[in-house]
Amino acid sequence: MTESWQLDELGRFFELSVDLVGIAGFDGHFKRIGQAWERTLGYSREELLSKPFLDFVHPDDRERTLAESAQAFAGTGSITFTNRYRCHDGSYRWIEWNSSASQEAQVVYFVARDITDRKRAEEALVAAEARFRAAIDGSLDVFCVLRRAPGERGADGGFEFTEANAKLVEMFGRPREAVIGRSVDEITPETRQVGVVALMERALRTRERVLEVIEFRAPDGGSFWMHYQIIPLSDDDVAVTARDITPFKRLEGDLRDSLQRREADAEELEQKNRMLALENAERERAEALLRQQQDTMLAMSTPIIQAWEGVLVLPVIGTVDTARAAQIMERLLPEIVRTQARYAVLDLTGVSAVDAATVSHLLAVVRAASLLGSRCLVSGISPAIARTMTEIGGAEGAFMTFGLLQNALRYALSRCTGGGAG
Repeated sequence: MTESWQLDELGRFFELSVDLVGIAGFDGHFKRIGQAWERTLGYSREELLSKPFLDFVHPDDRERTLAESAQAFAGTGSITFTNRYRCHDGSYRWIEWNSSASQEAQVVYFVARDITDRKRAEEALVAAEARFRAAIDGSLDVFCVLRRAPGERGADGGFEFTEANAKLVEMFGRPREAVIGRSVDEITPETRQVGVVALMERALRTRERVLEVIEFRAPDGGSFWMHYQIIPLSDDDVAVTARDITPFKRLEGDLRDSLQRREADAEELEQKNRMLALENAERERAEALLRQQQDTMLAMSTPIIQAWEGVLVLPVIGTVDTARAAQIMERLLPEIVRTQARYAVLDLTGVSAVDAATVSHLLAVVRAASLLGSRCLVSGISPAIARTMTEIGGAEGAFMTFGLLQNALRYALSRCTGGGAG
């Protein structure tokens, strides 16, 4: 091969390479670069060759680039490092270098690659990791990721922690480094006893989310409850979220007890209401019976007898007060209307005394009967009753009086049968 052919072949390699290949001198200038440099940075090849390559390096990376270049120029072997190069539009691209020096030729041969997209992806991943860490560490729930231990499959398989948030670390009282990589049985053996490990196996087996409330026994003999959510992430990884719901369970128990007490109180109240209803019914029956007896007694104490067609007799026995006088009116007036009686005989033989108010009521009875077309005859007036009537006045001419009931009846019958004037 001739030297010119070799140079032509090297030129073709420089032009066709998608990587940033080139040769740099110990004087700090590029000696030869491929076309990929123009495509990547936007400068012409002449611009890149005319200035020291350090002029294109980001100010924050120049000191490190000088140190790496000095090491490369010293010929200590292949050097790999990264820095940022300025583009023609003012932006910067991340460049990864792999170089080797030739002391004899006083040059450095290098192959570089634009890794800007990879760096951005790495930065995005770091930012996402930071957000994820902030989110899980800020959670009030326990959160962890567990992986099934190699060779451990089935219901009795073991799991080890691959991620744990601050809440879990706080609950276990260990630093995160003392939890990650350790098995569940070692860190919290009670989770297997209450069935949490079996739930994780079920989530992996069914590939479905598992929700379950688990009761734990506290060292003091009490209980606390955790609500678990287990999500399968892969064939061997699960994400576990656990929340302490003990206050809610206790509140639920209190509400249940309160409801039971209310139901018992309601049942007791209903029973009392039934008893009260029975008592009311019994009282109503007693009151009805009492009213019936009172009506019977009233009828017996104030009987109205139709002695003849057109003649009613009302013998009054016992003490006559205002209420009794009102009852006499209530019973007599409807009978006068019903029988069309021309005469109503009030026999006061069995009455020892009346007060002034009662006499006024009796006079009202007489006047009411008169308005209904019936004339009142009063028999058996005692001296005391006569004196009371005289004292209040207004009785003269209101009704006819007779010493005996027989005389009053004889008078009424003679008028009704003889056709005499009333």
